[in-house]
Amino acid sequence: MKNDTKKDVTVNIGVNTAKTNVNGIVEYGKMITKNDRSLKHDMSDIVKGPSSVVIPANSSKDVVFHIAMPKETFDGILLGGLTFQQKSSEVNQATAKSGTTIQNEYAYAVAIMLKETDKLVTPNLNLLKVEPGQNNHRNVINANVQNDQSILLSDVKIDAKVYAKHSKKPVYTAIKNGMQVAPNSHFDYPISLNGTEMAAGEYTLRMKVTGTANKKTQSWQFTKKFKIATSKANDLNQSDVDIKANSNNRSWLYPSIGIILVLIIGILIFVVIKQRKRD
Repeated sequence: MKNDTKKDVTVNIGVNTAKTNVNGIVEYGKMITKNDRSLKHDMSDIVKGPSSVVIPANSSKDVVFHIAMPKETFDGILLGGLTFQQKSSEVNQATAKSGTTIQNEYAYAVAIMLKETDKLVTPNLNLLKVEPGQNNHRNVINANVQNDQSILLSDVKIDAKVYAKHSKKPVYTAIKNGMQVAPNSHFDYPISLNGTEMAAGEYTLRMKVTGTANKKTQSWQFTKKFKIATSKANDLNQSDVDIKANSNNRSWLYPSIGIILVLIIGILIFVVIKQRKRD
C-alpha cells in the first residue's frame, strides 16, 4: 500500500466473504446481510492478517496475510475479499478543516478466490421467502433468492411477476439481466411498486431465473403465495417518499381543479343568462 500524503495514514483492513446485493452485484466488502446458512467456511476464518496498519507519509508498506485452508477438502470455490479504508476519524478531521458538511469515505477491495479441486459444482437456486419491504425508502416486494452451492452464477436474468388473488394480469413486474449471484449467498430481489400505494391482500409471485455456470445455462421456475397485512401496508405507505411527494402534489392539485370548475360553471351560467336576455 502506498501513501502519497504529507502525513501518516491509518488504514483499516477487513476480510469478508463475498455476498450479493439487491442490484445483483457481488460485493467483496462488509455487508449488513448475514452469511447464508449454506456457507461452511467464512473467509475471515481462513485469511488472517492485521486489522489496521499505519503507512508513513510519502512511503509504502507491505502487508502480509496468512491463509489456513479448512481441514476438510472442499469442492467449488470460496469467494471473498480484502477491503482497505482510511480510518474514519482521520477522514473527518481533513474534511472539517475545509468547512464542507459532506464527507466521502472510500474503500478499496481486492477479491480473493480459493479453490482445492477441479470437480464441477452445479448451482442450485431456491426462493426462500417473499415479503413486502422498501428499497431506498420506496415500496417493493422482496423475493429472497438463495444460491446454496459453492459456485459463482453469472449472466443472471430474473423475470418476476406479482399477481393479486383471482387475477390473471400481473399487478407488478420486474425484469433485470446481467446480474451475478455469489457462492453460498442469498439476496433480496426487489419488485418495485413504482410509487403506487401498497394494498393489503393475498398475492402470488411467479418468477423465472436463468444463469450461467461452468459454461452452461440453467433455468429455475418459482411460484410462491404470500400475504400483505393491512398494518404493514399502511406503515410502508406512510414512509414511502414517492407516495408522500404525490400526496403533496395532489393537495395542491385538487383545490386548483375545484377553482377551475367553479370558473367554468360561472362562465356557462353567465353565457346562458345573457343569451336568454337577447332572446
